[in-house]
Amino acid sequence: MISQSLSSSLKAGLPNTTLRIDPNNGLPLVMGMVGSSSRGPSNHYNAIKPEIGAPGASVSALAGTGTGTEPFGGTSGAAPMVAGSAALVLGALPGLRPYEVKARLMNNAERQIFTDVGTGRLAEITRIGSGEVRVYDAWADPAAAWNSDTRIAALSFGQVDATRKVLKLTKRVTVRNYSDKWITYAISAPFRFADDEALGAVEISTRASLSVPPQSTRDFPVTMTIYGDKVRDNQMNSGSAGADPAALTFNEIDGYIVLDGGSKSRLHLPWHVLPRKAAEVTGNRKLAFAQGVATATLRNNGVGTAQNDAYALLAVSPNQPKGGPGEGMPTPDIRAVGINTYPVPAGFCSDNESFLWAFAIDTWERQTHSLPVAHFVSLDINRDGVWDYDVVNLDGSLLNVTDGRQLTWAINRETGDAAAYFYTEHATNTGNTVLLICGEQVGLTGTDMLATNVDMMVETADWYFGGPGDIVTGLTVTPLGERYLGVTADIPGNSTGTMDVYDFGLFPGNTDELGVLLFTNGARSGSTGGATRSTEALQYKP
Repeated sequence: MISQSLSSSLKAGLPNTTLRIDPNNGLPLVMGMVGSSSRGPSNHYNAIKPEIGAPGASVSALAGTGTGTEPFGGTSGAAPMVAGSAALVLGALPGLRPYEVKARLMNNAERQIFTDVGTGRLAEITRIGSGEVRVYDAWADPAAAWNSDTRIAALSFGQVDATRKVLKLTKRVTVRNYSDKWITYAISAPFRFADDEALGAVEISTRASLSVPPQSTRDFPVTMTIYGDKVRDNQMNSGSAGADPAALTFNEIDGYIVLDGGSKSRLHLPWHVLPRKAAEVTGNRKLAFAQGVATATLRNNGVGTAQNDAYALLAVSPNQPKGGPGEGMPTPDIRAVGINTYPVPAGFCSDNESFLWAFAIDTWERQTHSLPVAHFVSLDINRDGVWDYDVVNLDGSLLNVTDGRQLTWAINRETGDAAAYFYTEHATNTGNTVLLICGEQVGLTGTDMLATNVDMMVETADWYFGGPGDIVTGLTVTPLGERYLGVTADIPGNSTGTMDVYDFGLFPGNTDELGVLLFTNGARSGSTGGATRSTEALQYKP
């Protein structure tokens, strides 16, 4: 490979250019990751993916030819290598069950794999899983180990909302000795990266040793302790960060459980966690108004700051079955819809005074990223029964997927014109999404349009994978015409705050509102808020 600038120089000099390649002046690609290789963790469950890797950047065996070669790569090259490795192990040890074959391959994979050749930077576990496949070692080792519950040779602790100073999670590992001799293992749990260990936010503890009799199995526990106040502030969001690998690397923590049986056996299982310093807001959610004002007391019991944003609660929707694997799981199922208007001065959206419209959507299940799910807010500005605009979160390229960054687009249904001024607010691993637009984007210009009734419909769809969604219809709203206005501020961990709610009465022609929808995990600039699922979207009603 050469750089584009060098390539352009070569092309400019043709045909009178001689190119000589010195094989001694290059970097071998062996033990290195391809930059385009996919990365986990898995969608929704945040489990370790991929679980194992294989050479796939430039392999050359040509199927059906015996000795023929032809360059190809990617998953098309790596997948048959792993499948062939499994076939070789099963052919030599035909009594193994499928999960035992998989465990052997994972237990004995090569871990010293690097992201960029020559930099010495180890690849993250969410890029290589257990490592690069080594079929001979998988066959030769007389033992195997796996997660006792999942039968996968990996310990995925997933995404964790760290609300307490100390949180303990435990999993069990099963070790199977296939040989006729005892095997005694020394057990350790090294971190993949020194900076994660030095952070002190996660500790892994287990027993120091384990002896496994011949032809037998033994279990042992692995306990992860998470110190919430030491967890890094969350940098991940689906808007401005999108699929930024640096944000994921910054927040995730990983390593290996190593079972060292000396010359007899040596096994390993990757472990991984994606912790987030989180808020947990509680308090009475019944609003008692006196002279048009109600005050709700908010207690943040978590260690993370509650980044609070209040919206007028327009509608709620019942819970649908989330679906199973391959059935659009989780179905993008609307739980609540809120709205808020923010007046802005001239020069912010346009040369005139204007407003921002914020559409808040809470779903029953969380989305790891907002990329697969599109939230459509359809607006009928002149109320003639024809939808004029769609406000929707889509990629920066609009219809194609580039780097996962999500913008909020306003699309003119008649002309097809689209404009986006703001990133979508989605803190990753959340059911909360906020779409922000300027009034001008949907044909509402200046303050003279602030008394205009607008018909509205909200629909969710699995834009990327397909499948069912949800819809809320029959809404009528007005910019700056919200009945309920909630005023609050961010609340640090283990602190108390308040939210004042004002009742301005129903604006003529609007759909009556149900109260206030409070998001406690705002995805604003800098660190992104975190909150537990049960407290990240709270409904306050009279």
